[in-house]
Amino acid sequence: MPSVIPHIPINEKLTLTVSEAAGLSGIPVRVVRSAIRRNELRSCEAGEATIRVRRTDLDSWVAALPERRR
Repeated sequence: MPSVIPHIPINEKLTLTVSEAAGLSGIPVRVVRSAIRRNELRSCEAGEATIRVRRTDLDSWVAALPERRR
């Protein structure tokens, strides 16, 4: 019998895919990926090629982004 993964609302997940992190933060995927590559946004690996972002790390990164100059 195949295992069933329960649906968890995105705002309740502890870890997010890069696409989910981008969607939740409202920041484009390419910017999120770039921040991960530059080690500005911490990420973790789940398997060989699966990257996840912890919600706490995403929240901290977004909070640290500079405000827009006017």
